[in-house]
Amino acid sequence: MSEKSCVGIDIGNSSVKIAVKVRGVLKNVLYETLPDDIMKEGHIVSYDAMGDFLREVMKKGKVSQKNAYVCLPISGVYIRSVVMPMMTIQQLKVNLPYEFHDFITEDMDKYVYDYAVLPPKEEEPESLNLLTVACSRETVNQYQQMAKRAKLKLKGIAPANVAIDNLFISYCRKHELVKEERDFAILDMGDSALKIHFFTKGVYEVTRTMDDGIYEIISQAAEENGTDIHIARLNVEANNEDIQRREALMDIYSGIAASIMRTLNFYNFNNRNNNIEELFYFGGGSMIQPLLEAIGQNLMIPMTPATELLPPNMKGDQELLLKAMQAVGIIL
Repeated sequence: MSEKSCVGIDIGNSSVKIAVKVRGVLKNVLYETLPDDIMKEGHIVSYDAMGDFLREVMKKGKVSQKNAYVCLPISGVYIRSVVMPMMTIQQLKVNLPYEFHDFITEDMDKYVYDYAVLPPKEEEPESLNLLTVACSRETVNQYQQMAKRAKLKLKGIAPANVAIDNLFISYCRKHELVKEERDFAILDMGDSALKIHFFTKGVYEVTRTMDDGIYEIISQAAEENGTDIHIARLNVEANNEDIQRREALMDIYSGIAASIMRTLNFYNFNNRNNNIEELFYFGGGSMIQPLLEAIGQNLMIPMTPATELLPPNMKGDQELLLKAMQAVGIIL
């Protein structure tokens, strides 16, 4: 659990989102478009430059909180569900790296490892049921360097599924549900790709990534109006001159909706016992109503904005929150 007063940071391909919590209450959400060339193919080009940018964003937003939690992209870590014999914490620290030997080809000492203890499986009640993660030490050091440059105290970094898991915990508490009895799916409509995160019986299982991202829509809008990509993004989000319903963009929505439907169908085919009752969604694509309509027409389950997952003390502007759900989730 994060501190009562802190910031949550989610760095995307085109923007940074910062959620500010003060004495347990969400006080502000900052959203800023990233400068050109600071990100390349989903990776931070210069951690010093990113740290300087974060410092300026927080200065502009008059943020005084220094304790920070950063949301890592899932592509930057290894995540595994494992079952191990009962052992001490010290024994677990020694044995945990070997659970990743099929994935990590480098020296295992170049990685840091962490875990969360899950409810025991019925068929193996005397074993440790764990969700484990491995992240390179270089990545950890780079984020620490970035935080130092931004004048922040880095209190924790965690992959995106942790932030999303926090959202589902909040939802279950709010509605008095047993999380371990629920299956969840949440759609992240990001800039470079769309992702669906699947949780089975309350536990993170897998993330399916689709190449179709919101950038394709923005790029087409830029071509339609003969503007640069930054102006096109503003036009699409504000739906200036009803640009969201241009015929060329409607064709892209149909392709994205079909891709999401295929991903859900493939997951359902391979997980016959799942019971996903609705698809939650967040991200920049949440601002594009015709896209939501196209996706909804293909689904057999309702679509629900992920803001419905938030507790009462984490409410605010709906559109801004939908862009910054992972930044908020990491500090719940």
